[in-house]
Amino acid sequence: MDFFAHQDMARKNTRRFVLLYSGAVVAICVAVGILFALIAIMMNDSARADRTMLALVFGGTAAVLSALIIFGGSAYRIMDLRGGGSSVARGLGGILISPSTRDPDERRVLNVVEEMAIASGVPVPPVYMMPNERRINAFAAGYRPGDAVIGVTRGCVEGLTRDELQGVMAHEFSHILNGDMRLNIRMIGFLNGILIITIAGRILFEVAPRTGRSKEGAGAMLAMFVVAICLVVIGSVGALCARIIQSAVSRQREFLADASAVQFTRNPDGIADALRRIGGSAGGKIRHPRVEEASHMFFSQATKLSATLATHPPLKERIRRVLPSWDGTFLDPLIPSDRKEEKKPDPASRLGDRIEDALSQEGANVEALLPLLALSGMMTPKHIEHAQGIIASIPENLREAAHDPYSGRAVIYALLLDRKDAELRETQLRQLDSNGDPAIARLVRSLSKEAVGLRRELRLPLLDMTLGALAHLSDEQHVTFRRNVEVLVKMDKSIDLFEWMTMNTLKRHLDERFGLAKPVPVQYYNLNKLGHEVSVLLSMLAHTGSKDEYGAGEAVLMGESAVQGIGVRLLPKDEANMRALDTALKTLNECTARVKKQLLQAAALVVGADHEITTNEAELLRAVADSLGVPTPPLLPGQKLV
Repeated sequence: MDFFAHQDMARKNTRRFVLLYSGAVVAICVAVGILFALIAIMMNDSARADRTMLALVFGGTAAVLSALIIFGGSAYRIMDLRGGGSSVARGLGGILISPSTRDPDERRVLNVVEEMAIASGVPVPPVYMMPNERRINAFAAGYRPGDAVIGVTRGCVEGLTRDELQGVMAHEFSHILNGDMRLNIRMIGFLNGILIITIAGRILFEVAPRTGRSKEGAGAMLAMFVVAICLVVIGSVGALCARIIQSAVSRQREFLADASAVQFTRNPDGIADALRRIGGSAGGKIRHPRVEEASHMFFSQATKLSATLATHPPLKERIRRVLPSWDGTFLDPLIPSDRKEEKKPDPASRLGDRIEDALSQEGANVEALLPLLALSGMMTPKHIEHAQGIIASIPENLREAAHDPYSGRAVIYALLLDRKDAELRETQLRQLDSNGDPAIARLVRSLSKEAVGLRRELRLPLLDMTLGALAHLSDEQHVTFRRNVEVLVKMDKSIDLFEWMTMNTLKRHLDERFGLAKPVPVQYYNLNKLGHEVSVLLSMLAHTGSKDEYGAGEAVLMGESAVQGIGVRLLPKDEANMRALDTALKTLNECTARVKKQLLQAAALVVGADHEITTNEAELLRAVADSLGVPTPPLLPGQKLV
């Protein structure tokens, strides 16, 4: 799976859908215009020329008003969903699963989602459960990975084994990584606009009888009934066309997501058995009244529709594609008593202990860089296993605190405490005592020893683990939290790599959650005018991994081979610092996916120029990718080029 190609494909699908949608709107408006033109002709006894002119004016006005109503209805619904995935989830009756829940079924879902997020290099998304839905189904919603949420039905939480649940979550993460979610939300808004014409017809049906209580009103009532019938028919035909378009776009993406889930987990039985359990439970139908507008977002068909209008391919075809040897039988959903309790990692033999030595090595094989780039936007079973080991290696106190919005703030504060200067660390703690919640300050003190001593390789994953919980702070708490983070970072009068990554990660992902992020338009389709920005990026990477100026120059020359002809040069350290990099990345983020791929290829070549990847280089490369909106899985210990 090529992340960059799928991002381009998602944009093309969006443009195609908008074009087809616009065609449907034009057809509806023309039909409405013709309807009202005919009414004007029939109700006017003037000369033929006058009637023609009146029909043109009357019909044209009706067509224009129809277009304004449709586009206005679509815009209103899209604005209503500006909160992203959480707005969709709440609109479908979803209730947030607390990150600190003790319910074993809910904890199991959160564990699987957390593993998938860390393995794929995206923030851990919040999970919403639809408590009244007993059928097995799930969805991913949001505008981008930073504001994505996962939605699950109660049937999905209770009716699947862990492997099956992992297959379903891998399918949903594929939608997150492939860029499908933005189009999914726009589809909801577009369909709402077209349905307004039908709604207007139904309103006329209700109003018409009130005008016919007198002889004079009988004619008006009849005319209103005729108009209402026509509007309902026109609106229904338009909605039918829109749903056909919606279904055609959705079905192919479901096949891709199924294939990606198998690719991610290397376990076709997981997703195949989940689909078989859906078949055994007579489908994944959702009862919520608003499900029709969001049916294309679900894991399986959420409504009963004909094959033409179905938003998902036939269940049997999906199963056979991922499991050709399927014997045609379905499985009954599990009941809680049938499912064995998930075993917790054994501290004596957990995977984290087995990889601890590899994680602590300063260098990694340079050949890991190219597969790391190739894996942008996806994960492998090794990444999932690696993520499980990372989670198990984080001290339990920190891990538990990261799952709660209240204590999650304390985890971030503790990670930002100075690791070398005890006196400065105490000053930072006093700052929290006087400018934050005293209870949180005490919690920071209790977590500080483990946080300060935490291995470097575990700090970034722990930061990622807190994002889902921090997204549920109140606006006031969020403002105070961000202010305290900035103060803690600036207290030593310098910004190191982890501090920059922390501030950048919080800004990128929490700003999206709290509605502070602005859409990033595509401004650059090549790098011709971005020589300085690319020089800052490559110079920063070169200085991070090189021992001297000569080595840094050689590294930049290596990276230049991927971006030739734009005037790249090695900048001195005082011009290629964290502040300059931050500014450069804001501009480079306005490039197309294809250009971003070129940038990351150049960055990988710079980092690999000396045939050694330090932890600083690996973390900085991932941070750059994240700033460019490219989720990248963690570097595996000893990863080889395959």
